[in-house]
Amino acid sequence: MLTTVAAGRVFDYSYCLGMYGMSGQGFWTPQDMALGSNGIVYVINRGAEELGQRISRVTLDHQFLGQFGAFGRGDGQFVWPRAIALDGDDNVFATDDFLNRVSIFDPDGAFVSSWGVAGSGEGQLNGAAGIAFDGDGNVVVVDSMNHRVQRFTRDGEYLGGFGSHGSGDGEFDMPWGLTIGSDDAIYVADWRNNRVQKFDGDGNLLLKFEASISGVGALEGPTGVAVDSEGDVYVTDWGAHLLQVYASDGRFITSLVGDAQQPSPWTQTYIDANPDIVKARRRVDLTPEWRFRRPVAVKVDENDSIYVLEAARHRLQVYDKVKDYEEHPLNL
Repeated sequence: MLTTVAAGRVFDYSYCLGMYGMSGQGFWTPQDMALGSNGIVYVINRGAEELGQRISRVTLDHQFLGQFGAFGRGDGQFVWPRAIALDGDDNVFATDDFLNRVSIFDPDGAFVSSWGVAGSGEGQLNGAAGIAFDGDGNVVVVDSMNHRVQRFTRDGEYLGGFGSHGSGDGEFDMPWGLTIGSDDAIYVADWRNNRVQKFDGDGNLLLKFEASISGVGALEGPTGVAVDSEGDVYVTDWGAHLLQVYASDGRFITSLVGDAQQPSPWTQTYIDANPDIVKARRRVDLTPEWRFRRPVAVKVDENDSIYVLEAARHRLQVYDKVKDYEEHPLNL
């Protein structure tokens, strides 16, 4: 068992899922994921050039269920797919930061509709990025190149927004991902400002997660953010290749570095089928492979398990937060 203990928190590494794949089983430069019902995970892949743009459907026990979407500008297609969120019925809402639109699919991947207009006016998008649903079922979208957050109905009707370009409180510089807490607070990964900002539902700043005066908790290009049932906040630190953990009051707790000492079953099957790869792996230090490489998104489920998606290693790593430290094996 690989365990991280800090400030009364215990994080047990569980397993990893995924591998590199230009199509079919595997991911290719994944950008975001969403946890659906019945253990299904949706992963949005950016691919490269005009290849690999798709949404993969897999299960937490490593089954590949299929994919949908492709490169292009037509219905259900992507150019630069960026982020993904599910509504209460597991319908899939996916942003494209080149086409500046939100595409909607049913849970099995059939295209339903899309909306979005490019521009900088109210309700228009320039670099559609992070996406999430608020408590009223409305869609909150990070409008990255317009340096703001906007709210829409499910059908794309503009409801309001907040933010402007800058480095002051409540301002953004190319924000990326976001999440919405159980209290409807909005957490935004403010990428170029190297911080996460927390707002109430009306866009009033509540708190910032960033480096302390001593530099502890510094971020280098945060991309994704999640919050657990106890209020702890998790941030994918894309530039530093870390998952940073903060308390609900902004206090830095610890960093997770990645612990995938065992390849995923998909990867292991590929390795076992190639004797030359098996031999080559015996000759090198595999430690760098265990660690996060460009972590880009993080999600937390109802059990406070933490899912960290890596763009450069085409996989996700899973950790379990132990709530009862007194019962943990390290404490027995």
